[in-house]
Amino acid sequence: MKINLTQNFTTMVTDHGKINSYSHSFKIIEAPTCPCGTRDQNIDHLIFECELLNKERTILKQAMVKTNDWPTRKRDLLRKYYKEFTQFTNKIPFDEITVQQITCKDNSKIV
Repeated sequence: MKINLTQNFTTMVTDHGKINSYSHSFKIIEAPTCPCGTRDQNIDHLIFECELLNKERTILKQAMVKTNDWPTRKRDLLRKYYKEFTQFTNKIPFDEITVQQITCKDNSKIV
């Protein structure tokens, strides 16, 4: 299978990158909470629950409902629905749905 790697796709497959749970694990941000306010922002939350991605998720679900596979296992997103999953990941506006916070050497924070 030929895989087109993008930053969004890599983030969603590896659970590393522009997501609040990852930034929080390195103490870059104070809390891993998603801006939607319902829970911590991690890959499962983004794929299956985040209200901020309802529009993008609806398109992904429509392709999968034809085979009654929603919700599905994450590995099946790659095996059975690679094209749809790639489209979903590429539409995620990470810059808008993650906390951008940098701690300076003097412990001041820039958001």
